[in-house]
Amino acid sequence: MSFQSRERLTIEQDLFSTPVAAAKAVRPSFRQRIAVAVAVWRERTTARRCLAQMDARSLREAGISPAAAAYESGKPFWRAMGTLR
Repeated sequence: MSFQSRERLTIEQDLFSTPVAAAKAVRPSFRQRIAVAVAVWRERTTARRCLAQMDARSLREAGISPAAAAYESGKPFWRAMGTLR
């Protein structure tokens, strides 16, 4: 049995969040934002590939319906992960 966090990636939140009080906040450079975006995309691709390889028993133990797993694993890497519930 494998463990996958249900928390969203913190780097993804840091990349797309805009600080309200931006007095001391330093915006990441373009190169850093691209690197984070690529890391997020690779993580999504890996997660979806693992989800597609799971058998029915593992999906049932995780509380994921086969239809939700098929739908989620068929999404492109640039779309965010769904809830799977």
